[in-house]
Amino acid sequence: MVPVRSPATTKGQSTPRVTLYAAAFAIFAITGIYFLSLPSSGGGVGDSASSGEEVSPRTALMSSSASGGGGGGSGSLRSGTKNKEQLDEEDVDPMKITEGSVAYGGGKTTLPYYHCGPLPSADNPELTELVLLHGAAFTKEDWKSSGILDMLCEINNEEDEGNLSISALDLRVQADGKELASAFDALASEKILSGRAATFVSPSASGKAIVSLGEMASGGSDELSRIMKGWIPVASGAVLGASESTLTQYKSANIPILAIHGDQDAMGKKVTQKLEETNEANGVELEGRHPVYLDSPEEFVQEVMQYLDEKGL
Repeated sequence: MVPVRSPATTKGQSTPRVTLYAAAFAIFAITGIYFLSLPSSGGGVGDSASSGEEVSPRTALMSSSASGGGGGGSGSLRSGTKNKEQLDEEDVDPMKITEGSVAYGGGKTTLPYYHCGPLPSADNPELTELVLLHGAAFTKEDWKSSGILDMLCEINNEEDEGNLSISALDLRVQADGKELASAFDALASEKILSGRAATFVSPSASGKAIVSLGEMASGGSDELSRIMKGWIPVASGAVLGASESTLTQYKSANIPILAIHGDQDAMGKKVTQKLEETNEANGVELEGRHPVYLDSPEEFVQEVMQYLDEKGL
């Protein structure tokens, strides 16, 4: 053990050792106070602070959202857009596309949809409602990706002062008239549709549900006239297998028909011709294949808008 000499016995040193010891003690004391003043693990962001892991701002925001601090309550980061269920009538931008879903068929089936345009209200009885179905190889997304949905929504700009409500549905192509009516009522219950008769666009296989309504009408059902005021079939093959008594139900119910087909679609042309013969439908041929609305979207929208205007729909 090395003895500690007193400063008095040390020669040739300009600074007493006790001064050095005091300075070292002061440094240690200041360092200790600094570390004691740091926040404990309970005051940081999550448990990762106590483990020494670096927490990114995004992780902090996720933690805040999950604990309810972010206002979402669901633990996930969400954009500022609202679901249709969260929107009041005065909040709706008529040109903004919203997405949602409704349950129908006793809650067993979910129907996803896109919607834009004014919401139905008692103050707007003149609202034009257009319902877009889709063919077997497509979904509601094709109405959006093709630009057709945007073009239709744009009708509601301030300059044109449109009054058009558009709903693009993911209704099953296997659906019959009863299922379509059930889905229609669910949308009306959620105030996406008014519940008044609407105009339906039925490309290809989705025409099955519309033809089924005609079959039901020939048996005495009033569902056809209750939910439909106009029909725009686009090469709906179910028409070719329908009886004349079924197809004449649309004429009896005063439902005007705009039949559209592509110039490269022989089957679609037959559909148009049959509807012209049985219902005095307006037939239109556009440039394109079977899904002609996707091949000539601008021309399709022009024909639809002209039809709605001319027929007062």
